[in-house]
Amino acid sequence: MRAVPVLWLSVACLLRTGSSPPAAPQYSQTYTVLIKGVPCGTETATEEWGKDGNLVASSQSEIFITDGMEMKRLAFVTRMVLSKSNLTPISYSYKYTSGESKDGYEVTVKDGRIRRVLTRGGHPSEVTVPLLGDVTILDFNVYHQYDYLIRKYDVKKGGRQSFHNFIPLIGNEMPLAITQLEDTNLENAKGTLPVRNFKIEFVGIWTGTVSTDKSGRLVRLVLREQNLEVVRKDLLPEPEQPKAEPQKDPASVPPR
Repeated sequence: MRAVPVLWLSVACLLRTGSSPPAAPQYSQTYTVLIKGVPCGTETATEEWGKDGNLVASSQSEIFITDGMEMKRLAFVTRMVLSKSNLTPISYSYKYTSGESKDGYEVTVKDGRIRRVLTRGGHPSEVTVPLLGDVTILDFNVYHQYDYLIRKYDVKKGGRQSFHNFIPLIGNEMPLAITQLEDTNLENAKGTLPVRNFKIEFVGIWTGTVSTDKSGRLVRLVLREQNLEVVRKDLLPEPEQPKAEPQKDPASVPPR
């Protein structure tokens, strides 16, 4: 019974301040990044629908990379707005949160052109290129974006399908192709998950395999040439916790 006044007090505070509790994102997922089978980072992605009906996808990433001499931390955030009609990118931003430079880039798609402003060391540089067809943005080291790429694949048509993929870092298009493979079951810490598999080609550079669930969401990405694997975090075994050493009875310790 005491909870009722507390509830009404909370409501009254909200009415008085004119504020409201922050809305939870409509979708959220976390991925573990592995290099040579060893976990080295995470990516957490969220989605929400904007007031204009467009999809807003954001992510936070942290990856630790070693060159054999020292360990370096790479952290960044991204934000992409996609058209409500066909998930074509409208805008995209990538900003480093590690280090002091705060470098990154901004991309806008408008009037048949793609404009990218890259900032390095506080100095901006701009590139504008024509928009080629139904463009996608699949950026380096940003893995949840495979969700939007795979949704563009026509399963009924099948076969190898090509797409125009804009790479913000280089400010240009890089040909990309997808081929559907045989469906399989993915063994994981929770049991067995049916997945659809696709071959991904950055034409002339590298190939990989993407596995999605029945909703077309990324489950696993494997780039063997880069010794890279990305897996949905909840499908991996929980890391073992270090065992606490048993405490000795002070009475059993012989005096020195």
